[in-house]
Amino acid sequence: MKTVIENVTIKAVNSWLPKTRIEMTSFNSLYGVEEVNSIIKATGVERIRVADNDMTSSDMCVKAAEALFEQEQFDCSQIDGLVFVSQTTDWLLPATSISIQDRLGLSKDTVCIDIHYGCSGYIYGIFQAAAWIACGACKNVLVLAGDTTSRMINPNDKSLRMVFGDCGTATIVSKGEGKMGFQINSDGSGSDRLIVPAGGFRTPVSESTSILEWDADKNGRTQNDLFMDGMAIFNFAITKVHKQVNALIEDMAWNKEDVGFYGLHQANEFMVNYVRKKLKIEAELAPVNVKNYGNTGPATLPLLLSDLCSEPHQYNLQKSILTGFGVGLSWGSIATDLSETKFYSPINK
Repeated sequence: MKTVIENVTIKAVNSWLPKTRIEMTSFNSLYGVEEVNSIIKATGVERIRVADNDMTSSDMCVKAAEALFEQEQFDCSQIDGLVFVSQTTDWLLPATSISIQDRLGLSKDTVCIDIHYGCSGYIYGIFQAAAWIACGACKNVLVLAGDTTSRMINPNDKSLRMVFGDCGTATIVSKGEGKMGFQINSDGSGSDRLIVPAGGFRTPVSESTSILEWDADKNGRTQNDLFMDGMAIFNFAITKVHKQVNALIEDMAWNKEDVGFYGLHQANEFMVNYVRKKLKIEAELAPVNVKNYGNTGPATLPLLLSDLCSEPHQYNLQKSILTGFGVGLSWGSIATDLSETKFYSPINK
């Protein structure tokens, strides 16, 4: 799918981080110093944030939204659309976005939807918001993206425990003078490459799905836990993402040399840099911030923006690319002007 949507703009972005920091070196006694140092070197992740047991993704996103309304002096009654992007929703039903509408005191005329996506989810959330605005249904859509991925990881799985963190974000998408180019692709043949095998209606949680098993790299998990085929995801990303980005730039009739910012999904430092090299762009154009946060799923892109773009004139954002890729398998990109967007430094930074 590819399209260009006119008269829509990303107005403001904010993020909220849980206060609990976990240093990767704290796993030295559990996994061994050599193993921990090897993982840190490979991923670039030195610490992550983890939500308290009683805090959900929606809690973090609500905090980000409330702060964003205050920072922007934005009247929440102007919000007429709400998109909640998360793989860790509050319940199987009802939709978490419906409860958030009430918690934020939004109008009962607000249209609400949950999008159950991970790494590419922010792209889907912005696309849904832009589509609502383009068809005249909405003027201001609140896009909330966040996950408590740490809850899905088995404590014995060092390969994931030392990579994924938790975060909640809030973005206001509004009717405006800008335009957004989108490209979104899907390949369900790779759905088993990044998955929680049990817990849905196809394979309910049971005694058999709760058996701890160990892989060849001495990572332990049950079928109720998150599984990732790291090499398959890596091969997918380095094969597909740069082609989509280059095609989007061509569709927008942009000169590649004029693109001043590439926001790439922060899977890990090695993968971000590898994709950047496939794009043949300089390191300063595609920043990496996994060092302090890890991979926060659908929150990585808005967290990257609020973390690194809150200082004015740090990047030339007039021609910007945002790209998410991963679970699904799914990959999507946005081309837009972010030069007038307000970015606020992460709360609890």
